[in-house]
Amino acid sequence: MEQADSALLVEDIRKSFGNLEVLKGVSLSAQKGDVITLIGASGSGKSTLLRCINLLEVPDSGRIFLGNEEMKLTRNRAGMSIPADRRQVDRIRSRLGMVFQSFNLWTHMTILQNVMEAPVHVLKKPRKEAEAQAMALLEKVGIAEKASIYPAHLSGGQQQRAAIARALAMDPAVMLFDEPTSALDPELVGEVLRVIRQLAEEGRTMILVTHEMGFAREVSSEVVFLHEGRVEERGTPAHIFEAPHSERCQKFLAAHLRS
Repeated sequence: MEQADSALLVEDIRKSFGNLEVLKGVSLSAQKGDVITLIGASGSGKSTLLRCINLLEVPDSGRIFLGNEEMKLTRNRAGMSIPADRRQVDRIRSRLGMVFQSFNLWTHMTILQNVMEAPVHVLKKPRKEAEAQAMALLEKVGIAEKASIYPAHLSGGQQQRAAIARALAMDPAVMLFDEPTSALDPELVGEVLRVIRQLAEEGRTMILVTHEMGFAREVSSEVVFLHEGRVEERGTPAHIFEAPHSERCQKFLAAHLRS
């Protein structure tokens, strides 16, 4: 895979938990503005791959580049893979916006404070500037009127939109979405997907794990089907959804497009 001009490059990532090998050599490349959607059954390694990209899990082997910068890994005395430079981890994470399925908002802060927190304390932005930016982002995701409310008083869809605004506040190079609608009631899914669709239309580079097959077909530049820790098939949405070669991919889509 070519590293030049990639927004994100992942090469041959492997990750085991004890005797369970979850990722068995996964590679992908995203150019600026790409939306790459990871699909596959539960346990296929999709979320683990996202967590390896931002080093919430440290890959056992493989290489990850964010732009032209490679994440440096080394081995400890036990032979385990660990980050070589904690400051680099912090710097790279600040350029990766992660949106989890469970929102992960700070419950003791208002929505506005949640969105302002990292720009003020990590990027050292002046409070007035951070507040203006946070309000603009809350307007963008459609919940500006909830700025002074605490997360517990918001619906799941509103909390997830706040989490997206919080990730955007760092102006990340790449957005990572780990099943952002899976914890939501069905009637709230659409409001979150609308925000993600808008980001795709604006040219945001995104890696998205989702079970929303219609949405994946609509917004993706590439769809990657994972099976048991390997890339089983990849291609354009038209290829994956209309003419997949892999029998496993065909069966997976048949089941999920029916449901």
